[in-house]
Amino acid sequence: MRAGQQSRLRLATLIAPGTLLVAAFFGCLGVLFVQSFLPSAGMGRLGDGFTLASYAAFLGDPFYVGYLLRSIAIAVYTTAIVLVLGYVVAYHMTLCGRRMRLAISIVLLVQFFTSFVIRTYAVMLVLGRFGIANRTLQAIGLTDEPLRLLFNEFAVATGIVLTAVPYMVFPIYGSLMAIEPNLRAAAESLGATRRRIFWEVVFPLSLPGVAAAVVIVFLFALTSYIAPGLLGGGYFDMIANLIYDKAVNAQDYPFAAAAAVVSVATTLVLVYLMQKGFRLAIRGTER
Repeated sequence: MRAGQQSRLRLATLIAPGTLLVAAFFGCLGVLFVQSFLPSAGMGRLGDGFTLASYAAFLGDPFYVGYLLRSIAIAVYTTAIVLVLGYVVAYHMTLCGRRMRLAISIVLLVQFFTSFVIRTYAVMLVLGRFGIANRTLQAIGLTDEPLRLLFNEFAVATGIVLTAVPYMVFPIYGSLMAIEPNLRAAAESLGATRRRIFWEVVFPLSLPGVAAAVVIVFLFALTSYIAPGLLGGGYFDMIANLIYDKAVNAQDYPFAAAAAVVSVATTLVLVYLMQKGFRLAIRGTER
């Protein structure tokens, strides 16, 4: 076999798994899209014709649209909180010693690879009626009886924030480590203060990592199912919980598919706007 043929065979071998994965993904989206136009009686059949009834039922009812708006809102402010926490941790990792950096990395990696269900249950143990938070508040005399820290929006947001930190830290840390150290030294030699060096040199150059991390965490928060399912306890559900309930419990597959399609379309628009905004910000720092 010639060298050129071996090279093409090796390239095809590497591309094939990714191609199959992408094809399966878009195939599932195609099935979901078709299902959303079927009648809502049972699972529907292709012979019954197509209808927009499921889209009308979802978009025409403020109750259902509220699930999507609520999910977007909680994804926005939890992403902002995680951004602040994650950037502080990532920036500290670039300044601290090797042992401290290793310790922080191990903690984040353990959290990253721990099952999301286990991490969410850990948050329940902290926020529960007799959890660490309530016991601490009562021990120091701030409250006389346990507070309701579970089964509400606060619990869901707390769970998302605590479990999403590694997704924010690692991309930002990689972006910070890629900054040439000589740039900071040059700015300092010209009389710039540490605050000015950070805002005019470090932060602008770390924006690519920030952009990637923000998109990842935003999608993570927007599509959360376990956090609202366990920490919300049915009192605070998000769009993923509504889709699951309609598909599994109510077996209204067309409605669930329509809600999923609207959610995907909304997510694509939001991610596009976020990426465009970050692109403009990065270009502005390069001028």
